[in-house]
Amino acid sequence: MFDLFDTILNPLNWDKDFYKFNREEKDMHPYSVQADKNGNFIIVHNILGINKEDIKLTKEIEGGNTYILLTGSTKDSFTGKTYSVNSRFALDDKQLDLSSIKAQDKNGLLYIIIASKKVEEKKVNSIAIN
Repeated sequence: MFDLFDTILNPLNWDKDFYKFNREEKDMHPYSVQADKNGNFIIVHNILGINKEDIKLTKEIEGGNTYILLTGSTKDSFTGKTYSVNSRFALDDKQLDLSSIKAQDKNGLLYIIIASKKVEEKKVNSIAIN
């Protein structure tokens, strides 16, 4: 429902009752973590408005903890506004293969794929009792 007062002040009214948006990665919660059938963990991060060339993905160690950092910003040529991202994720090197990190962007989302470490099967050795 449109408000007449808003219409007079602004000729463009957004119909919030009509609005539907089906994506987990929104501004207030810009990422989700999912697992695929191969045991990989996938961070799906919203990077809408940021050019691939302006994104930097780095791995760093701080205080004995390993982090992956996602940073970048792009100035929009139409509006002059700058869109940016600055996120950090702590990684568990006991469960994740940190040498396997890959990333791919598609449709305003960045997919960061990290393989889980293969769990070795338990080996049971008999010990003779004397």
